[in-house]
Amino acid sequence: MRGVIKFLPKFMTERIKVFYYNSKQPGYKFSLKNNSYKTETASWSIFSSTPLYFITKEIERYEKYYKIGRDDTVIDAGAFNGILSLVYAEKAKSGKVFSFEPDRKNLQGLDENLNLNGNPKNIQLIKEGLWSYRGEIKFYEAGSVASSSFYKAEDSQENIISVTSLDNFVEENNIKKIDFIKMDVEGAELNILKGARKMLSNFKPNLSIATYHLVEGELTYKSVEEFFKEMNYPFETVFFNDGEIITYAGPQIEN
Repeated sequence: MRGVIKFLPKFMTERIKVFYYNSKQPGYKFSLKNNSYKTETASWSIFSSTPLYFITKEIERYEKYYKIGRDDTVIDAGAFNGILSLVYAEKAKSGKVFSFEPDRKNLQGLDENLNLNGNPKNIQLIKEGLWSYRGEIKFYEAGSVASSSFYKAEDSQENIISVTSLDNFVEENNIKKIDFIKMDVEGAELNILKGARKMLSNFKPNLSIATYHLVEGELTYKSVEEFFKEMNYPFETVFFNDGEIITYAGPQIEN
């Protein structure tokens, strides 16, 4: 397809792509709406500044074991451009989505996508990072999913950001339950879990954690698994054919 459309004007190439991916991804309907993209399924629809052709797989993988319900409270740790937060807000219509994103460049795209969807009232954006304690840490802003507190990605900018722990956040905001946590935090997984022991014990949420990141030469799924073993918290790590690794944890693993 790329060779056929590379000489066409952008508006035409985008319409061809929409037609192409509609035929390739049953269950999803893609369309162009006034310079933005609309993605629909039988249960939700959102607008976005970029197409979701390659995000649908990610949406489905994070909910492999636990499907978000209408009244759920959801944590989106590492919200990036807000796409997953918007999907979760559509699913948890009567619930709440807390979206954590500290990267200032990412927040620009996130704000744009929230605006395209009328700034859903059940999404609360927290413009700070998650960690094992409340304070400040060094952070490398890449304006992408590569933003990290552990390694400096190409063209990233060093910054000091505010962080909090999930235990602090729950207590300070008088949160009564958390049902689901999606986490893609570029190596900070273990630090965040260490700051969530009380919340995990009290609420027993289901978690989907991207654990393909490298910290000190070791993939993070290993330390995450050790953490859940220590807590006697059910978990399973799945290795996908494209190299993605997700560690799932929570009551749904045993069902």
